[in-house]
Amino acid sequence: MRTGKDCLHSALSCLNRVSAVRPRRGCRSTAEFLVATPYAVPLKRPIIARPARGFTLVELLVVVAIIGVLVALLLPAVQAAREAARRTQCTNNLHQIAVAVLNYEQIHGRLPPGSTSESTGINGPYYSTWTVDLLPGLEQPGLFALWDDSRDFARPENRQLREAFVPTYLCPSDQDIEQLGQPESGPGSTGGAMWAPGSYRAMSGHSLGEDGDHYFDNPEFAKTWHEKKMPSEMRGPMHTVARHPGTHRRFQPVTLAEIADGTSQTLLVGEAMTMRFVQRRTFWAYAYTSYNQSSAFFESRTLLPDYLACVSAGGGGIHTCKRGWGGFHAGDILLFARCDGSVRPVSQYIDMQVFVAGGTIQGAENVYDF
Repeated sequence: MRTGKDCLHSALSCLNRVSAVRPRRGCRSTAEFLVATPYAVPLKRPIIARPARGFTLVELLVVVAIIGVLVALLLPAVQAAREAARRTQCTNNLHQIAVAVLNYEQIHGRLPPGSTSESTGINGPYYSTWTVDLLPGLEQPGLFALWDDSRDFARPENRQLREAFVPTYLCPSDQDIEQLGQPESGPGSTGGAMWAPGSYRAMSGHSLGEDGDHYFDNPEFAKTWHEKKMPSEMRGPMHTVARHPGTHRRFQPVTLAEIADGTSQTLLVGEAMTMRFVQRRTFWAYAYTSYNQSSAFFESRTLLPDYLACVSAGGGGIHTCKRGWGGFHAGDILLFARCDGSVRPVSQYIDMQVFVAGGTIQGAENVYDF
């Protein structure tokens, strides 16, 4: 009797003979044939459990360091791109303002006054200011309709107007542009009146800044005894005028024909921002003296974007700092619109003789292009 072992041996011998004659496609040997058949018994291999491997502390620190380096490399580029966008927006705002001023001149035959007061007294009342006059030209007819021009801007009748945020008057590089504020001085600083911020001021002209009266944003400059130190040639494109100056000098708003120094060389509106002491910032609808008008001086400190830094630097007193300028753009520059409608940067380190020349309409200064 044949055993199972003998039968298996005979079967393998037969398969080897058959495969020698007609090999199975894809099988080179009997062993491979057995493996290829669905009846083959799979060979079991022992499964070796391997422990899960995580990051070591050194590897983790290396990854963190690499991420930190990448962030450090990318962050300045991101910030620079954002600042470039903000600067572009500020430039566009100033261009729109300049075009609105020129359109106003075409309609009325003159530029808007920096402000209009009842008399030559510093406390007004003030019945108009350049920023309000331009609202229709800046596509703000609804806001312009809120203006009660028979009342001072500080009166309750003009509260909605003075508390309105006007995007064109706000540079995105400026700070706290979404907050109402209270000025440090003047009739609008009392009674709880709040004012919307602004980032730009009109160029009212050049003065020696000897005292509070010697500025073209103050109606008292028209007084007869100031004529020698504040001649009309030193006025800027937009300065204060008085409706009833009495026996004092009577000034009218400027026309383009009066800008003898050239419209492309005369500063019209510029950035006026401060990093600290926001009570001295720009308030776009506040017509009182220096809150939406500034002046040109021979003092470089008045171009610092920080009121307190200007005061600390010393020089001509605090009144010139109140009428300073300043921008928060990279490269220590501030943007100005010219009387021809163009917008160009001015360096914080400009020759102040040149800057003063750009702030007057009839100074007859011979300066290079700036």
